[in-house]
Amino acid sequence: MIFSGVQKECWDCLLRLIDKTVHLATDSESLREKAREEAIKILEEKFRPGAIPAFIATAFQEKIREITDNPDPFLELKRAEMKTAKSLAKLLKSRYQDDFRSLFAFSALGNALDFFRDPEELRKDGEMGIQFSIDDLEFVESFLTETGGKVLILADNAGEIYFDMPLLEYLEKIGCEPVYVVKGGPAQNDLTIEDVKWAGFNESVMPVISHGAAVVGIDLSKVSDDFKELLRVASLIVGKGMGHYETMSHITLREKTLFLLKAKCRPVASSLGVEKDEFVACWGRLWKRN
Repeated sequence: MIFSGVQKECWDCLLRLIDKTVHLATDSESLREKAREEAIKILEEKFRPGAIPAFIATAFQEKIREITDNPDPFLELKRAEMKTAKSLAKLLKSRYQDDFRSLFAFSALGNALDFFRDPEELRKDGEMGIQFSIDDLEFVESFLTETGGKVLILADNAGEIYFDMPLLEYLEKIGCEPVYVVKGGPAQNDLTIEDVKWAGFNESVMPVISHGAAVVGIDLSKVSDDFKELLRVASLIVGKGMGHYETMSHITLREKTLFLLKAKCRPVASSLGVEKDEFVACWGRLWKRN
């Protein structure tokens, strides 16, 4: 259950992401052409066995932002996604109980929403209820009940904030110290401090911090020292989404990380031993059980 790196089909997915980012970044056809050309050069250079797709995406998106002079190409899309997610979360929350398992499921449901997917599909997922193909939540609940401590929720897509906040509030009620961790700057449609402020959660009593890097997933060479210290002392890290799984499953942090995600592509699903589009709540500490 370790993500081994890019597969052949990752190329097309990353190429679609280049096209999406370039289109959102500028209306200038000449800048689009230049940004796309340079981004593809990066893709060609870095697309090697063992390479992590999230790191490749971070690299070419940095270049696109530089060439187009657009610090956040996904800003308008994020705002639209957040409005949709807020409505869906309000509509679906009543279907989930205020308990450990239900709120983790509700948080995972938020990860099913992204810019490649019709929001209507998320509504259907939510109404059907979340079934985890890998389900380590019973073990995690027992562990946290016994140990408490800091629980870091590593946020993913911007709209997920409305699905994550009930979980953070619950973790505090049971004696944990939840911390919501967002990106240090724009990284595709991932949540940033500015997005949190826009959503009105900056005045929440729940701690919300940036890890200091504008990256997809986690890059330990770029995050702040303060965040590294939080990683060291945390009892549990909840890595939401495929980017965190891709970038953290092969490092020692996985041993205290619960990967909470929908496996939206075959390479990630295959590495986890599940089918595409299935949900997992997989605790790194238990991986050796297989």
